Amino acid sequence: MDETLFTLRPNDVVAKVFEPMRSAQDTLTRLAKVLEPMGQLIQFAEVFEPIRRFQGELADVVVAFEAMKGFHSRLENLANSFEPMRPFQRQLEDVTDAFKNQLKQLAAAMEPAKAFQDQLQHLTKAFEPAKAAQERFIELSRAFVDGGDEDAPTRTDSA
Repeated sequence: MDETLFTLRPNDVVAKVFEPMRSAQDTLTRLAKVLEPMGQLIQFAEVFEPIRRFQGELADVVVAFEAMKGFHSRLENLANSFEPMRPFQRQLEDVTDAFKNQLKQLAAAMEPAKAFQDQLQHLTKAFEPAKAAQERFIELSRAFVDGGDEDAPTRTDSA
């Protein structure tokens, strides 16, 4: 029989049992520090409300523009046969191109938010085991609780 187990204090024996988890605990402690700045990211998400409103307003512009497509086509035909209408037709094309380019730029500006969402989804999948592991450890800890232990862990929904 190993006498070193009997010469160690109870806390030291238990600490030896949990030694393989020390690295994991340290990593999880560092994770808690990362969560603080992540909470600040919510402020960035506030940008989407004005974008949503703008999208609704722009949708009305697009509906109005759809009605102008027929006019634009007729104006193009007229500009081909009646030179003085060509500058007006070009201006209308320039406005159309400007709208298209601005929309493409706005869509491109959304790319970091889309990439961030993709990363969050990946992180969510990667951290799915955390909740089940925490609940199981809490469940296992109850086996070591005396009937009246006030420090007995309880299930938390924050994980």
